[in-house]
Amino acid sequence: MLPISFKFVAVGAANQLKGFLYRMKPARTGQAPSWNNQGVQMQAQDIASPYADKSMWADRYALCELAFKKEDGDTLLMNDAVVALSRRRNVVTTAMVGMNGTVKEYINDGDYQLNIMVGVQALKDGVIVDEYPTEGIQKLREYFDEAKAITVQSKFLELFDIDSIVITEFAVVQATESNYQPISITALSDTDYNVYSTEY
Repeated sequence: MLPISFKFVAVGAANQLKGFLYRMKPARTGQAPSWNNQGVQMQAQDIASPYADKSMWADRYALCELAFKKEDGDTLLMNDAVVALSRRRNVVTTAMVGMNGTVKEYINDGDYQLNIMVGVQALKDGVIVDEYPTEGIQKLREYFDEAKAITVQSKFLELFDIDSIVITEFAVVQATESNYQPISITALSDTDYNVYSTEY
């Protein structure tokens, strides 16, 4: 089954603010800067490599393509999604008499909590139109109403081995003044596991 794609634009809010940005006065009113480097020769530097360490991405935002897939194979592709994630470790702390601080007992790693921001743009025949994006919102709501885990796929989430989520909350503030509707999604990572009984 081919994925259904709507125009999801995570940066649309910045475009809506362009009118305000144009009216700002320039910050520099004095003498123009000198570009002669004050007589110092420029030194070449190695090109920085991208962050590959998972810990560097915690609580950071990234723009990436994100796909939702239901159990029946129905797939929704969001071309732009801003994702932030965090994870809490389950640690039991015990206070001891006469001791400063606490004794920490590591139990396990908790679920990842995901905050996903998407924006739905109204389209007709692949062209942005000046209408409220009703169809795209209705399609996205089908995933909000899903009472099961949803398969997810994105290069960003692959860094954390996340391929399934459960949506716990979503928030929409009606934006009928434009053809763009931002939507916030909160979800938890989901992992398959087996429970075995030793009692017969």
